[in-house]
Order: sequence, then C-alpha cells, then structure tokens
Amino acid sequence: MYHKTGLTQNPSGVYDLRVQSICKFFKTQLMALGVQSDYIDYMMGHTIDTYHDIQMKGVEFLRNVYASSQLSIRPKTQVSKFDAMKEIIQAWGLDPEKVLVREAFAEPHRVYVSAAEREDHEIRLLSRELKETLRKELLSGI
Repeated sequence: MYHKTGLTQNPSGVYDLRVQSICKFFKTQLMALGVQSDYIDYMMGHTIDTYHDIQMKGVEFLRNVYASSQLSIRPKTQVSKFDAMKEIIQAWGLDPEKVLVREAFAEPHRVYVSAAEREDHEIRLLSRELKETLRKELLSGI
C-alpha cells in the first residue's frame, strides 16, 4: 500500500506514515466533525463499555453516522455564488432558469464582455427575484 501511494522509506527503514497515524487522523477528524467518541471507538475496532449498545444499532446506523460526518481526505469542492443562489432560489420553490429566461426575453440586446460579468448579472437577477418573493411572503403574513 505504501508503494502504491508513492510513499518511500526513510534511510532508517521506517515509513513516514504509519497505520497509527491514519487511525489518529480518522479519530481526530471525526471528533472535530461532532461524531460521538463511542461511535468512533467502535468504528476503530476498540472494545468499550457501550460496545454492545452500539452494535445493536446496526451497521447501517453507523454507516449513516459516518456518511453524515462527510469526512474526506480530498478537499471539499467550492460551490460558486451562482450555484449557491440557484439552490436557494429552488429551496424557495422558484425555478431559477425561468427567472433567467424571462429576463433574457426582457433584455434581448444585452451583451456580456466576460463570463464573470454574465454570472454577476445573473446573481443580481436571482437575488432580486428572491428579495421580491420574500417581500411578498412577509407582506402576505401581516
């Protein structure tokens, strides 16, 4: 496994990365993500006081705990402002594509110098639509 990952041996014959290092990383990362230490110890194969209680919850429960922690050795991908705004608009029950198409038909002559300018304009359009939706909802509740 060390050779497949490209890790080499030190002149002393000891690897820079040890299995204990990976276990320690696993435990500290899950603890930082808010997973209960009893679950972590069980996942690591340790026998603890609550071993049978955790075991009775089943493997699927622990898989869900692990999956919900979203632990990954790869860096998390960054969501662009535009994609985030589209998700927010969708969460409020609107269709972001319809909003953008409606605006495109309202201003068919618009020309963008760059992709960034286009994205900024579309973010402003979606923001305005979200503000209008929130205003209508707040006023209807009064």
